[in-house]
Amino acid sequence: MAAGQFCWLVLLLLQHARALAAEVPSTGSLECPCIAPSSPLIAQATEQLAALGAPPGYGTSECLAHDKDLALSSCVGALEADCPGGDKCYCFEKWCYVDPSMCVMDKRKCLAAGGVVGQEGIVYCREREFTESTVIEERTGNTTAKAYYSYATCGGLNTYDTGKIFDVIAGRNLKIKITSSYYWTFKEAVDPRAPQWLGWTGVLNKALEDGFLRFSPTVNVTLDESWSTAISRTKFESSWTACVLDVAVGNADMCIGDFWITPQRMNLANFLTPFGNDNFYLIAPSGVEDESILTTLQKPFLPFSDDLWMVTMFFLLFSAAVMMITDGHNMDDYNNQSFTSKVWKSLYFSFAGYVQGGSANLPASVPGRLATIGFGFFVLITLASYTANLATILVTKGSATGLTSAQDAVDKGITICVPMVVEAQLRSNFPTAKFELLTASEDTPRALFQGLCGAAILQETGIETMHAGGYNIRDCAAADAGVFKDDTEAHCVRDENGIPTTDRDCWIVKAGGLIMSVPLSVPVRTDLVQSLGWAMRKTLSDGKVDVFKATFAQTLPPPACTGDGLSLTAAQENPLDSLRLPVTAMLGTTLISIGIMLLALVLSGIEVWTGKTIQQLLGCSREEDIPFATSDNGKPGSRRALLPSAGTRRDLRSGNQPGNLGGSALAQQQIQKLDDVHRMLKKICGEQDFDVNGGGGDNMKQSARVVPLGSSPMEGYSSAPATGSANGHANGHAKCNGNREGVVTQGVGANDSTPGDVCGDIVTPVQQAWVMEDAVDHAQSRSSTNVCISTVDT
Repeated sequence: MAAGQFCWLVLLLLQHARALAAEVPSTGSLECPCIAPSSPLIAQATEQLAALGAPPGYGTSECLAHDKDLALSSCVGALEADCPGGDKCYCFEKWCYVDPSMCVMDKRKCLAAGGVVGQEGIVYCREREFTESTVIEERTGNTTAKAYYSYATCGGLNTYDTGKIFDVIAGRNLKIKITSSYYWTFKEAVDPRAPQWLGWTGVLNKALEDGFLRFSPTVNVTLDESWSTAISRTKFESSWTACVLDVAVGNADMCIGDFWITPQRMNLANFLTPFGNDNFYLIAPSGVEDESILTTLQKPFLPFSDDLWMVTMFFLLFSAAVMMITDGHNMDDYNNQSFTSKVWKSLYFSFAGYVQGGSANLPASVPGRLATIGFGFFVLITLASYTANLATILVTKGSATGLTSAQDAVDKGITICVPMVVEAQLRSNFPTAKFELLTASEDTPRALFQGLCGAAILQETGIETMHAGGYNIRDCAAADAGVFKDDTEAHCVRDENGIPTTDRDCWIVKAGGLIMSVPLSVPVRTDLVQSLGWAMRKTLSDGKVDVFKATFAQTLPPPACTGDGLSLTAAQENPLDSLRLPVTAMLGTTLISIGIMLLALVLSGIEVWTGKTIQQLLGCSREEDIPFATSDNGKPGSRRALLPSAGTRRDLRSGNQPGNLGGSALAQQQIQKLDDVHRMLKKICGEQDFDVNGGGGDNMKQSARVVPLGSSPMEGYSSAPATGSANGHANGHAKCNGNREGVVTQGVGANDSTPGDVCGDIVTPVQQAWVMEDAVDHAQSRSSTNVCISTVDT
């Protein structure tokens, strides 16, 4: 048999098995089976139902949709397409009549049958919901014909009998305790359309009222504005938890307010379906606690983690090695070819390029240029990421900005004020925290004023109330009521007219992100949970709670504070102040930069004091390097002017007078190229005596030495003008014709193959540059030219 045919056969068998299973009638669960038609428990009820039009076997033997298309159950014309949600969905649900004695759990009988409470398949070990039928009594007045039906034993949903939801509460009078809280509940003028609410309104009032109207007759309300009872308050410091206890003991049917659902409160009473959440954040005084110098210096490094900085450091060291290997022979960048010098120069190129945002060297080789592309890509990505993160870090301010999160406050040992009701939940998140427990959220600003804590954790609605002046108004009202002896003790702040201000608490700002979220609901009597929970769920699913929130949000007082600790009035007077970075934002970067520059000044001072360059002190200079200080007076610290480059010398010759360097910025920059020109001359002349022509006789130049600039008096040279060939040869040096103006002498053989001479005592750096350039040009244009530079100190 082919594999395909075999697969088709298996599929057909599976489908047939499913069909057979579907045809097997269900008799209900083993612990609550459907009753047989012959059972004496149903005999009298069967007669009455038959008289009412029920078919034979109605509700017995097996789980079926017994009411489908049955007039007795008002199911004629019902459409299954309307389910779920339709009024006639019970017409299509399976059910059967049951023996109620078998559908309840009996621990003694369960254990006697060898079962365990909760075990399936054993009678009396589990229970199934059942309901007494009222059809016979309602239709015939017969109260003795009893029958009990169960949708649960058949796995069906009982939407037929809504009495367990409606009958419990319909027309009932509810005693409700209420208090003011945000936009959830507050009091205003009595609404004549709802006088039972005594002027109380808000999101919760409207939501509950909408739910009450779903019952017929509607629910009556009796408000208790005293909130929690005195007896309950002796057991709990929180008046809100005390009100939960009042519901549990029957002093009230429910308490209206945005209650936090906590394990402690759930242990006292049941709650309705949550209608929202309270989000908790860390708040702290802005600008009270100064940052330490270490914290300030760390700020520029905060955008990257320690591990990322280590990776960056490794990459820069690796880049320096690659630069030296691929382009170390580039004389423009590595004019000193010693190994030590190339290592330090490569490190400089790598780190300088990173902080400058691009390559600091000019590679000449193809491998070196390719390495530069790789280096540039790394710099592009890392600096962009660094800049983005640094911008966020630098705009944080004050104490609250110093605390990046609640864990940061815990790590710093700061005492944190928290509402005692949620202390257990916060303790599980921060086991080592030092908490100061407050009985109410409105006590938070006063606790910070008193120094009981350095930060606090508060719900978002509390923060909004605080920044709208709500807590200051309450403190002033408490002072007026005698709760506090005066405004000072209450920390009440009033304006010149004695009215409480709304910007007292602007100095307390949010710090860090979300800490936790706690669901909100209202406590209610146990026997009312299902009915009122259903009504609340219907109101929520209809979207009416969101509509009420949007409506009553417009009644909230406007905020009096900005998000960065300023009064909104002050911010409006100076709108740019909130956008400007404080000095502390860049203080760390400034101090680090100043430190680097101070180090540069120290190194410069060492050079002046020792008379040697840092390269010489580190042992990585070349013998050809020009001495840092003068050698004639033996006193270090006299720096030399540097020569400009050839291009600058041409620029000087064309526009500037010799000795006048102040008018050309290019000259000031290029004058540092003296060393390069000096080395070019040495390369032409050689350090030791040599024959330029490679021959002998009269053409032999016995000395072609280029004397270091600034060496005076010079070996073998007369301070007076040279007088001709004899004097030059007699002294073992080139012939000079006495020209002291720093130009090339055309002299002997100037216009033919006879060697010409370069001579002259140089007075200024510009003259040095001119003579050196002319000497080089002259030497390269003649077959034999002796170059001789005589200098004097400048």
